[in-house]
Amino acid sequence: MNQDFFPERLLFYFGNNSSLLVRDYNTNRANLDKLDAMLREPEFSSTVDSIVISGGASLTGSFQVNTRLAHERAAALRTYIRWKHPGVYNDRISIRPVVFDWGILIDLIENDPLVPNRDEALSILKSSAGDQSKVTRIKQLGGGSTDTYLNKNYARYMRTATSVFFAHKEKPVEIQEPEIVVVQPDPVPAVVEEIVAAPEEVIAAPETLPQTAPVTLSSRPKASRPLFALKTNLLFDVASALNLEVEVPIGQRWSVAGEWIFPWWLWEKKQYALEILNGNIEGRYWWGERSRRDQLTGWFTGVYAGGGYYDVEWKTKGYQGEFFSAGITGGYAHKIGRNLRMEYSLGIGYLTNKYREYVPQQCGVDGQWHLIKRGNGTSNWIGPTRAKVSLVWMINSGNNKK
Repeated sequence: MNQDFFPERLLFYFGNNSSLLVRDYNTNRANLDKLDAMLREPEFSSTVDSIVISGGASLTGSFQVNTRLAHERAAALRTYIRWKHPGVYNDRISIRPVVFDWGILIDLIENDPLVPNRDEALSILKSSAGDQSKVTRIKQLGGGSTDTYLNKNYARYMRTATSVFFAHKEKPVEIQEPEIVVVQPDPVPAVVEEIVAAPEEVIAAPETLPQTAPVTLSSRPKASRPLFALKTNLLFDVASALNLEVEVPIGQRWSVAGEWIFPWWLWEKKQYALEILNGNIEGRYWWGERSRRDQLTGWFTGVYAGGGYYDVEWKTKGYQGEFFSAGITGGYAHKIGRNLRMEYSLGIGYLTNKYREYVPQQCGVDGQWHLIKRGNGTSNWIGPTRAKVSLVWMINSGNNKK
């Protein structure tokens, strides 16, 4: 397929060792405004087939760290586009694995006669050597003087994510159709007919004519909408901790979720136990532009509270207790199928735990196992309190007709 680069190239800059896209940093504000204006223009968006974003890093730091930063910076710009223009460009954005934009550095060096070992540096950068090899040779050049000068003067110009647009939807070629010549027949003599008065008729007033029912929005099929979502935390499932969560949307921006965790396992003569009953309730707010985004997708923050009971034993020692936690959550959800989604979230807050320590012993005349208490106490924790990687199944209303 023939691909033509869009003639505009936009650069977005990042701080040292950072992949956070800051609007007020360097020239980011002007370029973000320009990017938004282009992507909102229907005439432009209709010609864009794909968007390729390449990340950039400076020579400062190790090659491995720079590789990670370059990818995260490109991903940050991709996230911005998906958040600001949801549902339009999601499937047309890809990331090109570029660590260093050598073209930027070459242009800077060619216009700066003060660069130490300038000719040697340009020769290295224009060679066919790999990225890591070029970095190593630049750092060794002139005992490190070239690398020091470049990092001091030009590092900020290399910490970029470059957006490149491919507009290869070619306009169809208009085929010139042959001119059709219509041959008019000879004129036919006009026939004059006598007009005979017809019997007088009574024509019904317009309001008495049968009316056709107007088509209204209510008579059209209603689009399906989510009633609620069923979820399971895969991290708990892997640890044999059965769990279920139900989330109900309230409008476009709010939702309420209730979670229940209920593993109740005993095995090997009750010497091993994983028994947990835990319930939580959470209210969420969904961010970003919502008119063109599916409900319960995108970024969200929330507030949660919950508590429960547990009994955990591993042959020679066990703990029982009650706990309560509350805090804030944040996360992101996206579609993976028609009614399936993935959700990732993290909670930070306060947890208090009243526990009892025991050891199982086989004793007494009955020879049965008994739990012997060894101690008790209360522990408190402030920090990460929950982590989720959830599989979500959307339950939607049907297509109802009036």
